[in-house]
Amino acid sequence: MVTTLDMMPAKKKELMSHAMKRTSEWIFSQEILSDVTIHVQGVSFSLHKFPLVSKCGYIRKLILNTKEGDHAVKINDVPGGPEGFELAAKFCYGINFELTIENIAMARCVAEFLEMTEEYLVGNLVSRTEAYINEVGLNSFAGAISILQWSERYLLVSENVKLVIRCVDTIAFTVTKESQFCLSASAECSSDGLDSSSSSLFHLKEVVDWWAEDLVLLSIHTFQRVLLAMISRGFNKYALRPILMLYARKCLQDLVKLSYYLCFVIGHSFD
Repeated sequence: MVTTLDMMPAKKKELMSHAMKRTSEWIFSQEILSDVTIHVQGVSFSLHKFPLVSKCGYIRKLILNTKEGDHAVKINDVPGGPEGFELAAKFCYGINFELTIENIAMARCVAEFLEMTEEYLVGNLVSRTEAYINEVGLNSFAGAISILQWSERYLLVSENVKLVIRCVDTIAFTVTKESQFCLSASAECSSDGLDSSSSSLFHLKEVVDWWAEDLVLLSIHTFQRVLLAMISRGFNKYALRPILMLYARKCLQDLVKLSYYLCFVIGHSFD
């Protein structure tokens, strides 16, 4: 059976295996034998019940419902799979790991899925990740874009914790605010005797340049939500034409690449 770990790129698989090995070494260095094995999408974690059930409501319920003497628990739907569960396990054992823009969406969704709330521990992983999102992640356009892109991988949970809508609102607010500033600046240029149409086009292009390239990386559903949020905040819908053209071009390029790939695969299947 092919597992998620088997399908990972070799480099990522090596790094992840090394990280899990370090976690296991720390656990067994405490000279306490494992009393539960958690299976996550083909990857097994030999752990201890107490640090898990003391912080994870979901695992507490699973273990309470297992038959006496059964020391194995299977969890297949963890956001981020084995990598996501490893973050939660490290937190349970008090092993330091860094929250970053790249892993915060996964950490927040894992914390929600495993019910790592204040009900089980003050300062649990849900509140820790929320603090990072509010204080760091959503404090910049770049941070909001990155978190939104990662959130698309765990859409069911990220929607539930309103992570997607918060990122969309931050992006829409930032773009609209900066765009209004530039367009008002172009009006000042017009009042000084400059050509208003050429001035507006110059400033509009300047605005589109810095945010458009990031937005076109989003899925079409999320891209549409961002545009609608921008319009609801007062962004001129006629000024969206350049970004729509850019997104269409990107989709066309992706379609061409897919067509070449399919032709290659079909051609080789008859060899």
